[in-house]
Amino acid sequence: LSASPGNVSLRGNSTAVYTVTVAPSGGFTGPVQLYISGLPTGASGSFNPNPATSNTNWASTLSVTTSGVKKGSYTLTITGTSGSLASSTTVSLKQH
Repeated sequence: LSASPGNVSLRGNSTAVYTVTVAPSGGFTGPVQLYISGLPTGASGSFNPNPATSNTNWASTLSVTTSGVKKGSYTLTITGTSGSLASSTTVSLKQH
């Protein structure tokens, strides 16, 4: 699981957009459900599509809206799960 860009800086009430990519291996073909954690108070995150599948080229767009978020730097953890398998990656969000 990977995400880009690795960090986003925002001013005011804005939306950070990250591309989340699943790199399946060993013949894996199952859907990957995506989750976000570490969001600061006032922020919300959503994936489109969710889950990521081979039909979506193993990619999803994460949009994080920062309405009313205090200035600071935040580390967000993106986790993908499928059955007992799990993988995660982190990205940074800086609110000015």
